Amino acid sequence: MIKCALATSNQYSELTKDDRLVYKKLIYYGIDVEPIVWDSKDTAWNHFHAVFIRSCWDYHLKYDQFFSWLERLERENVTVLNSPELLKWNSNKSYMLDLQEKGIDIVPTILVEQTQTKSLEELLQDNDWKEAVVKPAISSNALETWLTNPQTRQDDQKRFEEMLSKHNQILIQKFVQEIKTKGEWSFVFFDKEFSHSVLKKPKESDFRVQEDFGGVTFGKRPPSFLLKEAEKVIEKIEGECLYARVDGIEVDKNLTLMELELIEPSLYLDRHPKAPIRFAECILTKLNDMTLVS
Repeated sequence: MIKCALATSNQYSELTKDDRLVYKKLIYYGIDVEPIVWDSKDTAWNHFHAVFIRSCWDYHLKYDQFFSWLERLERENVTVLNSPELLKWNSNKSYMLDLQEKGIDIVPTILVEQTQTKSLEELLQDNDWKEAVVKPAISSNALETWLTNPQTRQDDQKRFEEMLSKHNQILIQKFVQEIKTKGEWSFVFFDKEFSHSVLKKPKESDFRVQEDFGGVTFGKRPPSFLLKEAEKVIEKIEGECLYARVDGIEVDKNLTLMELELIEPSLYLDRHPKAPIRFAECILTKLNDMTLVS
């Protein structure tokens, strides 16, 4: 029997509410599956045939350790999904610029290197942006993500300099007002096939849609024109992709990409009755394929 693990983090050692739904389905299907904290020191990972990356929500705080662990799994011939190569590409938000080069409409973005010498004000003036979102290129769940505007710019310069002292790269993105008026869509795909979607809205005094910051999430079927745009993003992913989440905003009847989440996204399995089954069956297919190959 193929033995597999759902990799999680120490804070969610018993899995998140979302991941427990797919875990139960896998058990129901007779799969030998365990939730395992990814950086646990006493795990013999080579006892598993496959490791599915799930709620490793601290990976960005232990970045080098996380990818060294993935390299170790590869050396030990443990299948990792999504693949380490795909995870590495997606771990730095500069991938947004790669997708832009491939024809995807992204929120206007500039990548700032630690060695650059321009002030925050100069960078914004170069792009004619009054409001912008500043974030590390490597981060998760809106960590160190903040909004700058003309009223706060003087204080923000110091904050900007402090961020550059800690991070090799920073992203500055034009603030898109539709995040407040229309919210942000999340489209969930399993094996590059659309499963379900949600619409997320920030609380009135904020711009961040994450529930940790007061945002609210609704299960909602998207307009067909937005779904087609999300599918175009998925088509740009090279190779296999067990799961993906496309986050975007409707701007002028088009989808503007905010994020493509391939590492450890919440998949909102509790927002659609068939979502846990779809994900479990997708995992089951991958495991059956491994059995045929072996």
